[in-house]
Amino acid sequence: MSPLGWALAVLALLCGCSPRPAAAGPRTCAPSTAALDSSAAAAALEGAYRIRLVAGAGPRRDSSTDGTLTLEQPAGGSPVEPPRRYVLRGYGDIRLDEVGAAADDVASQDAARPGVLAFDLPAGGQGRRILLRLGAEANRQDVMRVEGAYTILRVREIRPDGFVGDWTSGSPLPVAEGHFCAWRADTTDT
Repeated sequence: MSPLGWALAVLALLCGCSPRPAAAGPRTCAPSTAALDSSAAAAALEGAYRIRLVAGAGPRRDSSTDGTLTLEQPAGGSPVEPPRRYVLRGYGDIRLDEVGAAADDVASQDAARPGVLAFDLPAGGQGRRILLRLGAEANRQDVMRVEGAYTILRVREIRPDGFVGDWTSGSPLPVAEGHFCAWRADTTDT
């Protein structure tokens, strides 16, 4: 290979391996310190979103990934007994590995192993917690998982144009974390 060929190959490797800056893209995504309002409900998140995850710690610190996320009401009853534990089911196109999160199939639309599940949980005397669990393997409905890889998004604030919060990922201990922003797909970039 010629010296120019070697230089281009090295440049391609370096460009492909470096993290993308967190501020990339038309919108900024800053961490939220808000506490979720006690009247917040996961059902309000139904819809299509553009989403950005930003890594604050872990192997890909200061990197980000942009993708899509769709959350829907489950059709009919849930395959889970007793009654459904989740409020919304969904899927997305999110490259979790770009922020050091546990990679799993977020695109799955299979009801028995959906790419995303949204949970609406009481938080004791502290209001509500809305969690989104990403990954078809983590969301399998035919097994009760005790351990394994996970990526969890914790909603901290619901806004008119979307929602924001923080995320943690690991297997079983956290290895990466950061914050995220999700904007409704029908909103314009500002």
